[in-house]
Formats: sequence, C-alpha cells, structure tokens
Amino acid sequence: MKKISLNDLLKATGGKALSTKATEFSGIGTDTRVDLSGLIFVALKGEQYDAHQFLDAAVAKGADALLVHEKPATFSSLQNKITIVLVEDTLKALQNLANFERRKSKAVVVGITGSNGKTTSKEFTAALVATKKKVHYSKGSFNNHWGVPLTLLAEPATTEVSIVEMGMNHAGELTELCHIAEPDVVVCSTVGQAHVEFFGTVEKIAEAKEEIYKASPAAAIRIFNLDNPLTHKMYEHSLKTQKSKRVITFSAQDTKADVCLKIDELSMSFLKISGMIGGEKGQAQVAVFGVQNLTNLMVAASIGLAVGMTAKEIWQGLPACKTNWGRNQLVHTRKGAEILFDGYNANPDSMRALLENVAMIKNSGKKIGVFGEMLELGSHSAELHQALGEKVGRAGFDLVWFYGPDADSFMNGIKTSGFKKSIMISNSYEQSLASEIASVLDKDDIALVKGSRGMKLERFVMACDPLDFSLNKN
Repeated sequence: MKKISLNDLLKATGGKALSTKATEFSGIGTDTRVDLSGLIFVALKGEQYDAHQFLDAAVAKGADALLVHEKPATFSSLQNKITIVLVEDTLKALQNLANFERRKSKAVVVGITGSNGKTTSKEFTAALVATKKKVHYSKGSFNNHWGVPLTLLAEPATTEVSIVEMGMNHAGELTELCHIAEPDVVVCSTVGQAHVEFFGTVEKIAEAKEEIYKASPAAAIRIFNLDNPLTHKMYEHSLKTQKSKRVITFSAQDTKADVCLKIDELSMSFLKISGMIGGEKGQAQVAVFGVQNLTNLMVAASIGLAVGMTAKEIWQGLPACKTNWGRNQLVHTRKGAEILFDGYNANPDSMRALLENVAMIKNSGKKIGVFGEMLELGSHSAELHQALGEKVGRAGFDLVWFYGPDADSFMNGIKTSGFKKSIMISNSYEQSLASEIASVLDKDDIALVKGSRGMKLERFVMACDPLDFSLNKN
C-alpha cells in the first residue's frame, strides 16, 4: 500500500492531532479482528455499531493511529501509545482522505455501476486488464460510501488501473461516490429492477444510475450499453448535454458499436463468442456460463479499450475472465450431477436472464430449479414473485423448489403457467426438502440454484455432496 503521512492525514481531513507517536502509516484499517500493524484505525460509526468502543482493541492489534470524532474515554492511557487524530466525522474524513490520495495517484480510475452484473463486470475487467497492466480492484461488493474510499486507499503505489465498483440504494449516492473517486472511465452496465423497493419505478432507478455519467469529470471516457433501453437513453442524453473526451459503445445487436459480440456456443462450463472489438474481428472461449455474461464481457472489453489495450490484446485476454463464488458458479457433485449456483444476488431481471439459458442447456438428465426469495422488492414483491413463478413454470424444469415469504405468490404463478411436473413450496429453507431433492440427483442431471444472498442457498449446494465447493467465499 501507499504510505500516508500524518501531515497529509491532517491536511486531507482537517483533523487535529491530539497526540503524536508515529508520523507515517502503511494504510487504513476498520476491523479489530485482523492485524492492524502500521495502520490508521478509522473509528466508523454505523447504525448498529460504533467503532469508538473498540479503540483499545485497535491498539492491541498494532494500529499506529486512531482517527476519531470524539475524544477517547481512555485518552490519558492512550495518548502516550499511539497517534490520535480528532475530526468532525470519521466517515467524511475517510472519504476526504480517499479523494486526497486519489488526486495524487497516477492510476486510471474506472467506475462501474449497474442493476445487474456490476460485480461480475468488475471481476471480468480486472482479469482482462491484468493480462497487460498492473490492476487494483475492490474484492467482493465493496461498493458503497465507505467501501469505495477503502478501495481507493488500499491501492498499491505501482497500480496502473484501479477498478472501483459503485453501488447505490438511493438517489445522490453515485454522485457522492464520483466526487470521491473522480473516475477517468465510467460505465453503467444495465438498468433493471434491483432496489425497486427504494425507488418505486425503474425510470427513477435509471435517473439515479445516470449520475455516474453526470457527476464524473468532463474528461472521463463514458461507456454506454446500447442494448438496454434505459442506458441507451443515457447515451442519447450524453451526446446532447455533455462534451465528453471520448465515448465508447457496446452492443450485441448494433454492429456499429465499438464492441459488438455474439455467442456462438453455450454450455454449462463455457461461452464461445465472436465479433468485433475496436474494429478487429476475433473469437474467444471463456469459462463462464450464461447469455447474461455477454454484457459483462462487453463491459470488460470496452474498458480494455478505454484504458489503452489494443483490440488484439483484448481478444487474447478475454479467456482470463471467470466467475467467482456464488455467481453462476459451476459445482460438481459426487453423484455426477452439476449445479449452477447463483446465490450471491437476485432480482427479476437476473432471474429472467438465468431462465433464458435453461432451454439452451443440453443434457440427458433432469433439470431441477431451486429458487429463493428475491429481496428488496417492497410493495411489488408479491406480483413479481407471481411473475417469476409463471416464467419458471415455462422454462422446462422437471422439478422446482421455491422457498421464501412470497411462496404463495410464486405458487400462483407456476400454476398459471400450466406446470405439470414436481413442485415443492415452503416459506423458509427446509433441510428435509433439500435432502429429498439431493437424493434424486443423478449423473447428467443439472440443478440451477438462484436467490438473494439473504436466502443462503449455499445450504442446498452443501446438501448435494459437492466435490468442488466451499461455504467460504473466494
């Protein structure tokens, strides 16, 4: 990590040094459960916790400085042990420090948002760009008002491209994140119904997502998805209102786009794709599943162009892309069945994308669907789960299990579809049902498993005696 001096810390945060021991630090820490040697411990205060209660623990873990917004109760015993800096608000100080360090960085900063696939797009982009450049990127979904600053502050000094995922639940959040990160390249991969609970309509979600283009520096390269109607409108708005340094477009349909890819072959374990990238024809085989990942691959290819990779380098680098834990993850079982585990997130759009793949999967055994509740749908939840039931019922499954609070609505939908095969419904996860389904899984069967993270669908995967799966996320 890059070193942070006490002078820079005070300058960036407007803080006051209550005590001074160390004057240079190796980074930022927020978790007293891990080694904090040489770090500045930032005492963040959330809705359910206040890290000011753990200052002694931070010192015990080796922290060299404490960033606080209230004088520690144990100040007299701490002042001779550690540097203590007092600020008005530790979260705002963290954000200001991140922006201060970002402005010193020579790395190209890439901001990625989207209703579906932003984390996968980030992972694909990191894998692709890393084939030619030194890359730093956030692990997992470190994409909010504290995750983005921590990602920027963890950037090694040698970084050439820093890839930052940007999430949001409310209007104004992406504007705030863009003011912190000041990205050089930005993209909204898709707009869909994720977080509709907080916005009410997809159009309002689109307005909030568009902030990534409006709030970024004028010189930023803006990348647009021409296939999604709402992101296409953003492209049109940008052409009319913003004088961008450069615009890059991608599409699976518009051959005039800078990146235009299509799927030639799909299996449970790979996609074969071909098309044009930056005017150069090519093809690649990528070890990922699902038509929906074509968008994520086009995002990565577009960012590759934006950060200076040649079309040839991008074509050569695409096979490096892969999915991570819980995101269209292929799992093999001891009995020979395969499971596609997509339990990291779910909303109506990502569910539809998964179901569109079912008919394309060629196998000689049974197709089994295991689905958990889609969360954060608010007052729309019942109708959206009924619609999901109808889609699932027509997707070609031999057996379906749905569990969650909207089980009755799902059941109404699957009945409407005319589904005549086996169905199980429960309001919560039941180990007995998981074991019953696991017992009928045979060689050549496939199980598609998807739901929101809070439904913990990995429990079903473990019930199926997997050979290559862990409860620990990568």
